[in-house]
Amino acid sequence: MEPETQTQIHIAEEKAAPVNILMVDDEPANLLALEAVLDSLGQRLVRAGSGREALKHLMNEEFAVILLDVAMPVMDGFETARLVRQRDKNRLTPIIFLTAVGRTESEIFRGYEVGAVDYLLKPLVPEILKSKVLIFIELYNKTRQIQRLNTELKRNVRELESTNQELKKENAVRRRAEQELRHSEEKLRVLNASLEERVEERSALAEERAKELSRSNAELQQFVHVASHDLKEPLRMINSFVQLLQRQSADKLDANSEEYIQYVVEGARRIQRLIDDLLSYTRLGARSLSPQAVELGEVVEEALSNLSLAANECGAEVTWDPMPRVEADRTHMVLLFQNLVGNALKFRGAGKPKVHIGAKAEIDRWVFSVKDNGIGIEPQYFEKIFIVFQRLHAREEYPGTGIGLALCKKVVEQHGGKIWVESELGKGSAFYFTIPKIIRGGRHEGETGDGTEAI
Repeated sequence: MEPETQTQIHIAEEKAAPVNILMVDDEPANLLALEAVLDSLGQRLVRAGSGREALKHLMNEEFAVILLDVAMPVMDGFETARLVRQRDKNRLTPIIFLTAVGRTESEIFRGYEVGAVDYLLKPLVPEILKSKVLIFIELYNKTRQIQRLNTELKRNVRELESTNQELKKENAVRRRAEQELRHSEEKLRVLNASLEERVEERSALAEERAKELSRSNAELQQFVHVASHDLKEPLRMINSFVQLLQRQSADKLDANSEEYIQYVVEGARRIQRLIDDLLSYTRLGARSLSPQAVELGEVVEEALSNLSLAANECGAEVTWDPMPRVEADRTHMVLLFQNLVGNALKFRGAGKPKVHIGAKAEIDRWVFSVKDNGIGIEPQYFEKIFIVFQRLHAREEYPGTGIGLALCKKVVEQHGGKIWVESELGKGSAFYFTIPKIIRGGRHEGETGDGTEAI
């Protein structure tokens, strides 16, 4: 099970975008002085020469803080502040009054009454002004960050609820399948007993069927056991941290809350990936083959089209030989090539990824290869990598659930072929698999197409 790259919440560490600061003063010289002091903060400074002009700016833009001169003609700072506070959008926007006259207790009270958060006397002390403005810039950025985080949290909780519902449905389907399997086993035992009593020569066939059913049951039981075990851990983690999140304040997030959010997203992503891969594996085993004449050139193009985003992101070059026409299940072939090429893109080395798909005709079969210049595999792991849920790397290093190559092995074996790997650590890998030729009308099926292309 792996954490997923595309839905996890992160607190951005990069530099915040500049915010708007509104400077209101009827004296242009005062505005220039304010701009000279605050320019080094790297924010967007907006001038307004009157209270009316300030209100126009506030109708169209959002500001982190307002620096408002008290003594202005027509509409003074107090009246301007009162009108600003009447709009819900600006009800909480910080206002710092700037005044060149002495501030009496009545003026201070009046300023706070209309919404001021501070008073500064002119001439202004640059460092004091900058420090106060910086506080409100930081507060503004933190508020926006919390709003974004709340939105992301709500979205991910919805996704989590949807995932849980899907999981419940899958569990119900699995339970029904187990019940049907038990009923089928009982019916089969009764049938075998009857057949043994009637016809002696049928006993050998019945015994072989019983053995095959036993092997299938053992494989299914192992699969269910491992899948259930792997699903319990993320489910417990998700449920625990969702409960913790529900106890948190809807409007305030501390460091612990941020950590809980990350756990929720990681768990949900891991469950989704595992469920998808488990479904592919179980459907592959349950779905009967539908062999037909398949142009593997078209199959390769479809598989690479499905992987185009991953290939483009890492700048991969994928080429292929002319591909034959074979008798196979087209859906399974797309899954086979997509998993092998995707595996090569995932376990790439430091250089530009290069993948080549080859096809070689032998007497009674086709031998295909998918070669890459990736990190390679040590020989002792050549067999292990085709076992379901087996991984050679931690999930933090490479994503995945350990099912992809097991899917490839099942597809190849269902078509009567075999699959193996040749590799050297640090020098890339070559996966080979065979598909038997079908003889029809005195000739081998599997004439090649033409063309070699690259992504």
